[in-house]
Amino acid sequence: MDKEKIKVSPSPLLILLLILAEVLVVLLMPFRLISALFILIVNLFCIRYGLKMKRWLTLRNRDKIQQASTVAESNLNYVSEIMPVGIISYQPATQTIDWLNPFALNVKDQSSLLEADLLETFFSAKEKKKNQVYLADKTFQFELDTVKGVVYFIDVTQNQLLKIHQVNSQPIIGILSIDNYADTVDKLDEKEVSYLNSFITTLISDWMNEYHVFFKRINSERFFFFGQMSDLKKMMDKKFDLLDRLRAEAERQNHPLTLSMGIAYGQKTLEEIGSEAQNNLDIALVRGGDQVVVKEVREGAKPTYYGGKSATTIKRTRVRSRAMSTALRKIFDETGDVFIMGHRFPDMDAIGSAVGVSCLARFNQKKAYIVIDEKEIIPDVERCLTEIHKEPELEMQLITPERAMELKKAKDLLVMVDYHKPSLSISQSLYEQFDKIVIIDHHRRGEEFPSKPLLTYIESSASSASELVTELIQYQSSRTNRISRLEATLLLAGMTVDTNNFNVRTTARTFDVASYLKTCSADASLVQYLLSSDLATYLEISHLIAHNEQVTEDIVVAAGTDEKEYNSVIAAKTADTLLSMVNINGAFVITKRTDGLVGISARSTGTINVQLIMESLGGGGHFTNAATQLENVTVEEAKQQLLAAIQENMNQLYKKE
Repeated sequence: MDKEKIKVSPSPLLILLLILAEVLVVLLMPFRLISALFILIVNLFCIRYGLKMKRWLTLRNRDKIQQASTVAESNLNYVSEIMPVGIISYQPATQTIDWLNPFALNVKDQSSLLEADLLETFFSAKEKKKNQVYLADKTFQFELDTVKGVVYFIDVTQNQLLKIHQVNSQPIIGILSIDNYADTVDKLDEKEVSYLNSFITTLISDWMNEYHVFFKRINSERFFFFGQMSDLKKMMDKKFDLLDRLRAEAERQNHPLTLSMGIAYGQKTLEEIGSEAQNNLDIALVRGGDQVVVKEVREGAKPTYYGGKSATTIKRTRVRSRAMSTALRKIFDETGDVFIMGHRFPDMDAIGSAVGVSCLARFNQKKAYIVIDEKEIIPDVERCLTEIHKEPELEMQLITPERAMELKKAKDLLVMVDYHKPSLSISQSLYEQFDKIVIIDHHRRGEEFPSKPLLTYIESSASSASELVTELIQYQSSRTNRISRLEATLLLAGMTVDTNNFNVRTTARTFDVASYLKTCSADASLVQYLLSSDLATYLEISHLIAHNEQVTEDIVVAAGTDEKEYNSVIAAKTADTLLSMVNINGAFVITKRTDGLVGISARSTGTINVQLIMESLGGGGHFTNAATQLENVTVEEAKQQLLAAIQENMNQLYKKE
């Protein structure tokens, strides 16, 4: 092999300059012979040293290769024999193992696996798109090269433990509220109130101490607690059994008490976590109380609901209703025109409450528009619109979504009635045009919600949105501001349809409101006409009832077919009809809707929590009246999902007495 020499010689120009310099030195020095001899000796020494350095720096290629091989072999031995890295070499074609390094061999022995089983463990994890396996009580992260046939893995158990510790150490903030506390203590004397407070404090403090969290009673009906994620997991595992404990003990002492909790956790600041906890408590209360709402503080996180086993008890007061009426009047004063919109395929409650809000706008000298898409109209509403067309002033308020977008101005207000999920809007494009929004609804609040509404009036204890709007009208009506006969009739029709002729979800307030509407000349015979069924509708209802299946002793499911489409009113009336039969406490009706979705309408006598089932399928509603819509499924597939949801929630389905 040729020698590869490293050039260390000076350049010719530099040598020439040095020679010239030496000649000049000799010529200028007084002792020229001695100077010449000295320079010659120095030159000889430099030449000898340069040749020695040149020989030392000259290496052959094979010397370099030998040196690199030695280093590589040493490093390879270190990696394969000493470093805590598992290496498995196998044949890619047959997946048979050729070689395991000592680390991999030790893991195999500790896990008591055969070589083939060890390799299969990594392939199985790879197919599941995982990069970690659990072997010999340890967690390993691996890389699988299927082309070269090599598996590399390292022990990340300690990292996993640190991550778990970090997650479990996340702070949680919870706010606990006693439902109906104020109403309960109003009926008690001082001694009984003292006993009640002691009972509540003892029960809650015992429960808090089980999880070793810090807690404090803020006032007579609220508690605050602070803990870690590990504590919250234990509470979630037991499904917040404090709900059942308090309800059972309170019923035993003849007190209508339940509790609600809002809990938040995450990696954000304590201020953000506390704010989210308060928001979660508000959601729990709006949904009817007797439940817990848990949510992580991060974008896109979804809340988890626990409880909600009991029907909503009335919690709103006349003071709150009057305050809402005053707040709405102030909002009207600060906005432009009022646009009112209900949900898609509006029922009589959506229409009635929309007409009622237009009446409130008139009381406040505001121009109001009711948004209606006549392509999405059910038979009841068709008859209703016919009556509205007989009233020119009311007819002028009906506009299409397209016309509404043309008329909309910057200061205008949108009032959402009988719904709060933006995706259910008659026109979501129109909804997105508004910055100022007011919500009036009686459905339990779900995850989807407008970001910053000016006013939220959601009362799940109310029978209908029409009932809530009528109460607002009561506080703003006067001799000059009077509700018309047709407006009162439509509001009464909205209440009638949502209470199934005042048979379900009624309270004393419901009948008070209905009585007020009667004093405003509401026409009960017209209500009956608007809600009546024609012969074709009756036959369709009968056809659905004929195809029912009894799931339990008191639950029935009726299903249509994919070929036949039904509107939401027929499905709801079918469920109501099934519920009117002896020994039926829960009815579910599955139909192909006119919008292409598969809808499930659920009704209950109050014994069964149909809202729990509908929420598990992506819908919502009330304890006794709920619904959902499913995309990209057949009627039969929807039925199987429903049956699975009923079976899964069977233990929580029935109201606890």
